[in-house]
Amino acid sequence: MSRLTLYYDGRCGLCCALRDWIDRQRQLVPIDCRPKADAKEELVVVADTGEIWSGDGAWLMVLWALADYRRWSYRLATPTLLPMARAVFAQISEYRGAISCGLGFAPTTR
Repeated sequence: MSRLTLYYDGRCGLCCALRDWIDRQRQLVPIDCRPKADAKEELVVVADTGEIWSGDGAWLMVLWALADYRRWSYRLATPTLLPMARAVFAQISEYRGAISCGLGFAPTTR
């Protein structure tokens, strides 16, 4: 695997802020961020080799691709922490609109 594509909700301010944050990180595996057509679906990551991750798996793959967060991806994927990570990722996804409003994040294009 030499490249990942992250599909995010381009109409979500939090998603756009996270996209910009990912772009500023040192990437061990390059991540192309693209808005997806259907904003109702969860975050999706697709590898150039054909693997696809969604939801919590997609979040973990993004962390895995970032130099300063790869160790966190391994920790969060352990049997002890994965249930908590899944719950946190699900809450962020479910309330991303409210989080965006609360933090003042507006959707941006680039």
